[in-house]
Amino acid sequence: MPRGAIDYNRLQQADLTVVAMQIALEHGGAIQTAHLKDLMVQKYRPQGADAQLNANWQENFRQVVGNIISNRRRMQTSMFNLRYADKIRGGFRLTQLGRDFLETVPT
Repeated sequence: MPRGAIDYNRLQQADLTVVAMQIALEHGGAIQTAHLKDLMVQKYRPQGADAQLNANWQENFRQVVGNIISNRRRMQTSMFNLRYADKIRGGFRLTQLGRDFLETVPT
């Protein structure tokens, strides 16, 4: 997980995890993966040169967002291994620890 402020213009995978958790919180604390992917694609649509560089950006981005959830056991710093979220059918639900963590993330 990122230790400092998130640069929302240049997101890394750890940043995307926090953003995914923030979006889940905005939706009552739980979210389905497909809905999360749609929301993140809408929110972080590349512009200018970034959009031209990668014609398949949407599918690539959806894959990265999906990896946040599917890699839950492989990464020691995943939101699941840190107990910030629990896997539910088709998505994830924030734990109280995850909600507490989000309160510490600089904006």
